[in-house]
Amino acid sequence: MRKFLSRAQKVVFGNNPVKLLADRLATNAFHFLWYHAPDTYLQNRYLGYLIAQCPFDLHLYQELIYDIRPSCMVQTGVSHGGSLLYFATMLDLVGAPPEALVIGIDIALTEQARTLKHPRIRLLEGSSTDPEVLAKVKGLLPASGVMVSLDSDHSKKHVLEELHLYAPLVSVGSFLVVEDTNINGHPVAPFWGPGPYEALKEFMKSNDQFRAEDHLWRRNRLSCHQHGWLRRVR
Repeated sequence: MRKFLSRAQKVVFGNNPVKLLADRLATNAFHFLWYHAPDTYLQNRYLGYLIAQCPFDLHLYQELIYDIRPSCMVQTGVSHGGSLLYFATMLDLVGAPPEALVIGIDIALTEQARTLKHPRIRLLEGSSTDPEVLAKVKGLLPASGVMVSLDSDHSKKHVLEELHLYAPLVSVGSFLVVEDTNINGHPVAPFWGPGPYEALKEFMKSNDQFRAEDHLWRRNRLSCHQHGWLRRVR
């Protein structure tokens, strides 16, 4: 159990195993109730656009954008476009140059996503693993400063294919974020089946270019993308 404990938990609870276990159980219970409630993240909006994200994760994205100052952010899985707009306005706030882009890819763009008018946003419709779509993405990328977020089809097979295709695009020092690693019982959606977390575990077994920066999310106790915040180190 100890390997799952954050530094903050150890500071608060010391080495008391009962208190440490209670903290973990309470965190997972809240995570489960919050995720499965119909009126939490599914109703969240950013500047009028639905954004199905945990506020803790949005705050962490903001910190990374400030620290890294990416020249381009790529997200697979657009949904209603809230995350793309969030990324674009964060780039505005940190003073990114006008040519810094946010590229969104979705197999079927929603009506709301199609109304996005921010000058940084580029939308591509099609499968994220389609060679033609990937070629279009590469054609828009700058020479460096690329950050990637994977949030499309959550099956293990698809996420693993995305990892192999999009990980090489991430710049050294930047981040690859595998979203929704909490499903399939980690600790939510226990009957989902192998998904992002399982794909991530398999990918990391044979890849030494990325390191999981778990300390970034553990201080807030939970993340919908737990263990999925990967920094490219080489």
